[in-house]
Amino acid sequence: MSEWREAVGRQPGNLAAAAEAFAGAIAEVDLERLRRGTIVFAGIGASAHALVPSVLALRAAGRRAFALQATELDDGGARELADAFVLVSQSGASAETVAALEQIDGVPMIAISARGDSPLARASEAWLPLGPEPDTPVATLSYTATLQALGMFCDALLDVTESVWRQLPSLAERVLATSAAMAARLAEDFAGVTALEAVGGGPGLASARETALLAREALRLPATGMETREYLHGPLEAVAPGFGAVVFGRARERALAAAMASFGAQVALVSDHGGEGVAGFELPEVPPVAAAILQILPVQLLVDEVATRRGLSIGDLRRHQDDTKVA
Repeated sequence: MSEWREAVGRQPGNLAAAAEAFAGAIAEVDLERLRRGTIVFAGIGASAHALVPSVLALRAAGRRAFALQATELDDGGARELADAFVLVSQSGASAETVAALEQIDGVPMIAISARGDSPLARASEAWLPLGPEPDTPVATLSYTATLQALGMFCDALLDVTESVWRQLPSLAERVLATSAAMAARLAEDFAGVTALEAVGGGPGLASARETALLAREALRLPATGMETREYLHGPLEAVAPGFGAVVFGRARERALAAAMASFGAQVALVSDHGGEGVAGFELPEVPPVAAAILQILPVQLLVDEVATRRGLSIGDLRRHQDDTKVA
């Protein structure tokens, strides 16, 4: 078993430990100033993908909340965008996220990262931790831990008392166990694709974007992650035999998955409402703020199986850039 596959399997335990650490930390944070006005969440890469479910949950509860790329805060008008900021970086040292600090100086800022001694954490009003386990170069544990931390932060802001977080590790363990056989089966068809489309609505947008990133980093495939309705307005035209597609969601996504299969694509549907006639992964239903955590687990298994069949080892990135992290 590869190091990456082992890390995928350790996520239930990491989620349990991370939830305990996060609950203890957030209990010490005064959230009153964040319970009014506009909140902007920002990050880069996988951290930016993870912002989507919690921002949607806050909006559904009547809060003004927005998710931005950290690079969108790199100008003199950034501090006028919000009454508070939440900056997210697994390492706490992503150059683009750290660069935003100067532009939002003077506005309340919460940092969510793995290390309390990181540049981001040191500059924050309060630091909230991710899981205790070190992550793999192609993210596994840190991505699901970030989704959970943001979901728990959202629940704390909204004073949600009945939550899914205690049950989540066992649900994650179940999803990994029940998805393994299907991942191996689908990998036989996905191993030959030349491009991958990932599409999702609601919290599934986070999963679509992260799936595309995994396809690029781990499988070295051209890949795109898009929101469902946006995808229907033109991008679907390119789908043909040789494409792979991973679709996240319910009614409209089920119909889209069936259509893409009819156009010759290899399709996997990830849904908590099933999908007649389309192969894929059926998940337990959880609140939307936690759905993306379960959605990405079978995709990680599928990516590992496809990598094996393509003769790839999921490890360090080949195209390292020396200006994406600060000291």
